[in-house]
Amino acid sequence: MLVHICCSVDSHYFLNELHKVYPDENLVGFFYNPNIHPKEEHDLRLQDVRRSCNMLNIDLIEGDYDVSSWRHSVRGLENEPEKGSRCNVCFDTRLIKTAELAKELNISKFTTTLLSSPMKEQQVLYQQGDVIAKQNNLEFIKINVRANGGVNKQNELAKQDNLYRQNYCGCQFALKAQRNNQQKLSLEMISNVTRQVMPGSIEARHHVFNKRDVLEKSGKGYVLTQKKHLVWRLLYAQILHKKEVIPSYIVARSSNKNRAKSGNILWVKQQLTNIHVLYDLGSFADNIFHNTVRSFTDLMITKQQEYNQNFDLLIGYSKRDDSIFIDIAMLNFLLNKTYKNVQSLAKSPPSYQEELRLRHCLCGIESVNPIIILDSKIPHDIIIHVNSTFQEENIYDVIEEYADCAVKFE
Repeated sequence: MLVHICCSVDSHYFLNELHKVYPDENLVGFFYNPNIHPKEEHDLRLQDVRRSCNMLNIDLIEGDYDVSSWRHSVRGLENEPEKGSRCNVCFDTRLIKTAELAKELNISKFTTTLLSSPMKEQQVLYQQGDVIAKQNNLEFIKINVRANGGVNKQNELAKQDNLYRQNYCGCQFALKAQRNNQQKLSLEMISNVTRQVMPGSIEARHHVFNKRDVLEKSGKGYVLTQKKHLVWRLLYAQILHKKEVIPSYIVARSSNKNRAKSGNILWVKQQLTNIHVLYDLGSFADNIFHNTVRSFTDLMITKQQEYNQNFDLLIGYSKRDDSIFIDIAMLNFLLNKTYKNVQSLAKSPPSYQEELRLRHCLCGIESVNPIIILDSKIPHDIIIHVNSTFQEENIYDVIEEYADCAVKFE
């Protein structure tokens, strides 16, 4: 039997239940979902389906990501609500492809894990499956795994087996409507121009689930969990002087400024009492191991002396605003970088975590002051326009057990 698979959460439970009803059938999975957007999300769901099928000892066939054909098929239906006409066309697209593959493989039966999703109209799927089956001389298998608490059992199994539980169906049009109802931005549709891996992004999810897979392959214990974060995104920024754009870089978690006037910028030599927060202690421990530094205290003393002796290393404060400024030389000193200018910084920025440590050093760990990096120490008035957003999101995380010695209580 060929089984169309939409995602691991639906398929993991569905395939278990399907095997109970058809114990003598050789189940073959088929992942074909050109509706999932963006491709990074599609690939993450495919990665999780591979893992699920491997756990269940089920062969998996991977379909093409034919997103252009899918968009053409739903043209004119973009504003349809979920469970509406667009969904019906989307079901047909995937079921027809599944039926065609079943005929190629000389498989007489097919079905879909979409039947297990509480977000899909089951009776509509039954009807569409029967029509497509008849057109191809096949049998569409109808099974109701939602009954008798099936949805709850599906969710519990997904948690138990550490599956990726996505928070939208996959369709970009349904996602937009869903996020509008939540009064949130669709972070999944926003690509960071600096290519940093940002909290709440699909790239960050890939990192988490890759770590899960690595830990499993090495036999190490872990906990897959979700944490609530207030994630930040920069949507637009511009620094102006007399209508001329000044090259600049906005540090993570800088709050909004609507064309604020800075007044004169005062550049001062201040004490850096918490310069130690700039350093990743994990990397420092590696350096100690390789004898590249003697102690953390020695490193801090050396760094503080270098700062005290270099009178070009200054921090800028606005006379009329709470914005803070540093030039590229100060950034290089603080983060041990070698950027030539803001342009080179924008092309290859520090990691998001490095920017947070920079913020901690300059303003404090909970600050949201705009921190603006400039090529040079501008003393005159500038216009600051920063459009950013903070949004509450549940963020996946993998917690590795220390030395496989986690204490478990019954």
